[in-house]
Amino acid sequence: MFISNFAVASGSSAPAKAEEEVSKFLPVSPISVVMYNKRKRPNGTMTVLMQLQIEDGEQMTEATKILPCLTNAYMQETLKLDMNFLDVNRSININMLSRVLQGITNRILRHEPARVLIGDVAVQKR
Repeated sequence: MFISNFAVASGSSAPAKAEEEVSKFLPVSPISVVMYNKRKRPNGTMTVLMQLQIEDGEQMTEATKILPCLTNAYMQETLKLDMNFLDVNRSININMLSRVLQGITNRILRHEPARVLIGDVAVQKR
């Protein structure tokens, strides 16, 4: 099963200056977790590809510094979801997953402007 959900960021029509051409997107390492069946036995894997959209340069620097902490929190929360809610035989609720990851981002970064953009969610069943 393969689910794709791209979020498109709207850009301005005016050309940006060379000094303002700092990337607004911070790539996050792919998150791969084990998925379980109804009997709580490992039955596949789920991989989430995502990135953060941050407009402010100072906040981008701060997010880059604590990216390992963010990635660890994403991994732990996704694993909790897999153990308690998600099933390898059912489709993945992308909205719920993005809300959970957005909540983690807001809690760790302590600022609202950072947005979680989920690129792909791939489920591989054994």
